[in-house]
Amino acid sequence: MFSRLELRLIKSTLKSRIEKETTELKQLDEDSDEYMEKANDLMVLGALVSKIGNSQH
Repeated sequence: MFSRLELRLIKSTLKSRIEKETTELKQLDEDSDEYMEKANDLMVLGALVSKIGNSQH
């Protein structure tokens, strides 16, 4: 599937995106649709990072 190097790069990129999206999320109204979409995206990104971390062991 992916090499260890590729997985490490993907994981690093996802973590950077999570940081950026989290900063943006904090600026949104908690009741807005955009907030909910971004929060859901962050949960999926976190799950992907976790899967990649588990597959490297």
